[in-house]
Amino acid sequence: MTNIAIKDITAAELRAIQDHKYFMSQKNGKEVTIEEAIADFLDKYMDEWRLDKTRHDNMEQMAKIKEYMAKGGDIEEWTEKYAPVWREERESLEKNGFDRRIITITNERGLHVRPSGTLVAIAKRHDCELYVYREGMEHHNFKLHGKPFMNVKAVLAALDLVSLCVGQGEHLEFMAYGKQAKEALDEIELTVHRKFGEYS
Repeated sequence: MTNIAIKDITAAELRAIQDHKYFMSQKNGKEVTIEEAIADFLDKYMDEWRLDKTRHDNMEQMAKIKEYMAKGGDIEEWTEKYAPVWREERESLEKNGFDRRIITITNERGLHVRPSGTLVAIAKRHDCELYVYREGMEHHNFKLHGKPFMNVKAVLAALDLVSLCVGQGEHLEFMAYGKQAKEALDEIELTVHRKFGEYS
């Protein structure tokens, strides 16, 4: 798997890229990779999307400021106190339709070949995109707010998961997007809690 040479993306940008990936796949009649979707989106749509998003965000923020001022607040207080929180919330994973879980690996042998294959199989059974982050990981498909994420459904994902060398008690951050995102994360959490069926 090759790392893509792009700057960090935000949750809102990733959401737009995920939507773009869906439409690209429909148009091409086959599933496109997240790397292909990112490259195409950056090349053809990112500038227009950012401009449109800025306009939309400004309109929504102005409405919030007017509402705040109608209750006796002033614009300086909003700018200093509430604007950063408002912007951060708009760029959050949750606001952009992503589910996120931090899961602790519980089985004694950690994330070896069989558990890694199990995680990939769970990802492939669900109608969603599923990504994982671990501090220091080398292989990734994109960076989100500086953190590298890897596609759990990728062809070589099981091997890449093994290469993370995750031991018992260590944490993985999973992020999912799509119709069955919650179900996929629930199943992963339960499977990890049950130690991937390894009780020896």
